[in-house]
Amino acid sequence: MKKKHHSYQTRQYMLSKDYEIFHYSDTYLEHVSLHHHDFYECYFFISGDVTYLTEGKTYSLKPGDIILMNSTELHQAIINNHKVPYERIVLWINKSFLKNLSTDETHLAKCFEDPDKETVIRISFEMQQNIKAILQKIIAFENYRGIGSDLLFKAYIIELLVNINMLLYNNIDKLDVDIKKNNLIDEIIQYINSHLDEEITIDELSEQFFISKYHLLREFKKYSGTTLHKYIVQKKLIQAKYLILKGFPIISVYEQCGFGDYSNFFRAFKAEYGVTPKHFYKIMYKNNP
Repeated sequence: MKKKHHSYQTRQYMLSKDYEIFHYSDTYLEHVSLHHHDFYECYFFISGDVTYLTEGKTYSLKPGDIILMNSTELHQAIINNHKVPYERIVLWINKSFLKNLSTDETHLAKCFEDPDKETVIRISFEMQQNIKAILQKIIAFENYRGIGSDLLFKAYIIELLVNINMLLYNNIDKLDVDIKKNNLIDEIIQYINSHLDEEITIDELSEQFFISKYHLLREFKKYSGTTLHKYIVQKKLIQAKYLILKGFPIISVYEQCGFGDYSNFFRAFKAEYGVTPKHFYKIMYKNNP
């Protein structure tokens, strides 16, 4: 089937209940905001001059690198040179869909959910070609309506995730990744993520980690790509979405996520996602009853 590129779109939500895949090639893309998804993302980097920010770490990407993002990780691609075509294949996978493809013996989402997971994988050229070929089969399948159309896409995604998990946990052909990070910022991010149910202030963090507020704010922005305040709010909102989908009453979620009051939570949620908490629940329940 004929190879094609998709037009880049800014939406960060899925229209399909199972998966979506995009083959992008851009020379005009100016800026990608720091964001997260309510699904898994598998990103295969093909070309470009790009660094990738996620959770206080900066990765210098090389062709063939694979990025694995779960639903709680904030991430952002930084395009350093817009004259170099920025090409990648991006696969979005619904969490429930992948759970249903898994078995008691094979947890396909392990590469996304393992607490010690690797975010960026660098592998041999042969393995790169193998992963890319599977992704291209999924792309080619988009318009297929023949025999096995209800099964083949599942087989391809299982094949992909089995291979990626084997790369991670059988140590097959993995290479070293270029990563820039700050141990103090790592500790601060871990602290924030383990205290999302509390009100977290900059003064508190400054005292907790024996660092001046000015230095804290500057270093956090340098390594995370966002302000400390915005990071805290975004992480609390991610937790809020998780609790809403777990069935917790919306009116009580703001307390469990350390917001001062409901009106602050409501405004922050709508400003970040463009919908109210109640509307978000209705949309998500409609897609995944």
